[in-house]
Amino acid sequence: MPVKYPDPFLEVRVEHLDLPFPLTGLCAGYEGGLWRSARLADHLFQWLPYAALNQEHQLSFGTHNFVEMLRLAAAHIYNTQKTESRGELGELLLHLACVLHFKTVPVLCKLLLKSSSNDTVKGFDGIHVVSRGEGFELWLGESKFYGDAKKAIRDAVESIRSHILPSFLVAEKTMVLGHVGQGIPHREAVLQLFKSQTSGDKLLKMAVFPVLVAYESASVEAFDEVSDTYVNQLAKEVADLRGYFAEKIGNLAFRFQLIFVPLGKKKDVVDSFDKMLVPFL
Repeated sequence: MPVKYPDPFLEVRVEHLDLPFPLTGLCAGYEGGLWRSARLADHLFQWLPYAALNQEHQLSFGTHNFVEMLRLAAAHIYNTQKTESRGELGELLLHLACVLHFKTVPVLCKLLLKSSSNDTVKGFDGIHVVSRGEGFELWLGESKFYGDAKKAIRDAVESIRSHILPSFLVAEKTMVLGHVGQGIPHREAVLQLFKSQTSGDKLLKMAVFPVLVAYESASVEAFDEVSDTYVNQLAKEVADLRGYFAEKIGNLAFRFQLIFVPLGKKKDVVDSFDKMLVPFL
């Protein structure tokens, strides 16, 4: 039985499919003249069980146990009410964007591996499979939930460069191997990629790197409703960010999918999310 996911909330405002850096811009929009920060936080909260729980728990999620499942999911993010940042919101955004907008099948979201508020799990933020004809792509995700978009891009590039090193891939494969569920498409081939006997080079040849950057947007700040003028300004903004990413990634010859999520005030999203999370901690 397939997992039933929440309905989409973010809308595609900008999309460029041209290689080598295709991009998609996802936007929460406005309501009553205000950017929908609380509604975005609510959407992220709805997705918490689908990113922080294993497949068995997801399939059992229902009205009879939703409080228990939400508590279990929340424990994988934070056991404290006071936090300075919510980088995990970037991981949630990456997870839902890949599933809803790129039709991926999740293998693993790193939120699942967190057991307390003090855990920092290294590696790719999400691992997904995308079927392509008779074959598949392995999506190895990186997410940043920042105020400054360019700093987010610089840090994302640095993370990618460290994650493709042979020594890192050995550890990453060992961690992921035991989490490839029964319902994953091309499961045996995916398992083979993560076995220690398989060269990391072969894994990287199958890889696409979705890079999600959620950032405080000048375009979002300058408007109070979605209009053609807003979309045009946002399109220019994310095109400039794509150019900056291309400059920073240099000659790293891999396949990428850029996902930009413009925010109003990051703090507004964090505060709204925290209010919903607190009762389950």
